[in-house]
Amino acid sequence: MIVSSVLDGARITTDIGDKFVIDADQPAPFGDDKAPSPFDIFLVSFSACTAYFAQRYCRKWKLPHEGIKVELESVFNSRHVLTDIHLKLKVPASFPRDHFAGLLRNAGACPVKKAMEAPPAVTLELIEA
Repeated sequence: MIVSSVLDGARITTDIGDKFVIDADQPAPFGDDKAPSPFDIFLVSFSACTAYFAQRYCRKWKLPHEGIKVELESVFNSRHVLTDIHLKLKVPASFPRDHFAGLLRNAGACPVKKAMEAPPAVTLELIEA
């Protein structure tokens, strides 16, 4: 279970099961900018997941994965609504060209990307503790 708790200012701490904790904050003037914003953490999931699936492809084919990077650019409209996410999978010049298509296909299999392509229903309810 994931549980987020409200702290002072605009800070939030989130427990992911009993294994990990992620802190979040907001940039000034709303927060102290001492941690990534929740939206940045959301975007990180795309980049990290894409990188992981690229790494998996390299391990499967015994290819070097050093130097592979995923760059993410988010595009917002005038109302600050996310309209596009552009991912660039960068490989070193020495990466075998005959594996480009397979690497791209595998990196594109990221479940975070798939979840956004067919978004789930999201519900919110208020309960008393």
